[in-house]
Amino acid sequence: MKGTPTSLWLSAANRAAGFWMGHAANAVRRQQRAALTAMSRTGTAKPRTKRRRPAKRGSA
Repeated sequence: MKGTPTSLWLSAANRAAGFWMGHAANAVRRQQRAALTAMSRTGTAKPRTKRRRPAKRGSA
């Protein structure tokens, strides 16, 4: 096995820190995206839906 124990330990610690930093960055991105969609949703008016006509009744 190559490398000093300190170097191996630092490599493992750096790998673990990178993993957790990636997860934290993704969580921040998700929160920002959710906040932006919530803000943009409240600013627009709700589109009106068409009312359905009552069905014509046949003469019997």
